[in-house]
Amino acid sequence: MLSPDERSAALLLVEKQFELAGRRIAAAGCPAAYELSHVRLGNTIVVTLAGPLGHRETTAIGLDDLPAVYSQMVRSLVTGEALGSMAIVDRTNVTASQDLPARRVQSDTYWHARLGYGGIFGNQTHGVPALGFGYRAEFDRFGVDLSFFNYHFDQGSGYYASRGSAIAGSLLKLEGLYFTSPTANRTAYFGGGLSWGGTNLGEGQKSWNGQGLQGELTTGYELARATNVRLFVQGDATLPFYDTVSQTYSYPQRLPNGSYPVPAVTTEHRYTPSVVVSVGIGWQRRRS
Repeated sequence: MLSPDERSAALLLVEKQFELAGRRIAAAGCPAAYELSHVRLGNTIVVTLAGPLGHRETTAIGLDDLPAVYSQMVRSLVTGEALGSMAIVDRTNVTASQDLPARRVQSDTYWHARLGYGGIFGNQTHGVPALGFGYRAEFDRFGVDLSFFNYHFDQGSGYYASRGSAIAGSLLKLEGLYFTSPTANRTAYFGGGLSWGGTNLGEGQKSWNGQGLQGELTTGYELARATNVRLFVQGDATLPFYDTVSQTYSYPQRLPNGSYPVPAVTTEHRYTPSVVVSVGIGWQRRRS
């Protein structure tokens, strides 16, 4: 509650706002009476103004904020606009609460790096080392992971070797994650998302190439969530929305006139998903 002197000053300020809005003020016998009330808790004051034109309630941060609050409340009642809308707010009546940054739920964010081993499934299975980097934000039960340069690759053992080169992965990947034990120091998690990447395979004398959008599935287990350094084991499956393509050119014999006919082109398509199991470490800066 306000003190008697503060209540008297508040009534004068509200009357002044009604006069500025073009309303006449009567000392007694007014048919359009308004009721002004204040509930105070610490430095926060809940203000209510009710009358024939409606009911408005808002919060003031301290006594110095009351003139701006009264201005917006009266304008809102007279014009019918919502309290706090741009139709009633100008540079003279911005309240303290409107000038504060909006409150947001704090999230844990950290950078991470991963190293592991995986397989690319073409005409044969290519076992390849893998690495990746990323940035993760966790909101207890849910998280968002943005990672980049997620590649698994092997240069093979020579052009004519049975084991050819293999490169697959994504330039950029975005996933949503779900944590099964959101407040625990360790938890399993799973999720999925999309990435943009490509696959290049060399098998014998053929090469297979493709790139485009890819589906991503992830499962893992995260440790030391209560510290600034995270450890996790993660499995990823990449499901391309495209086929890799190989083109083989066949050159017929030279014609009697000495010219060569147009070579025949054989095009083959193949689906090449891949999987990776990796160990990762994440680090975050200590909050101030």
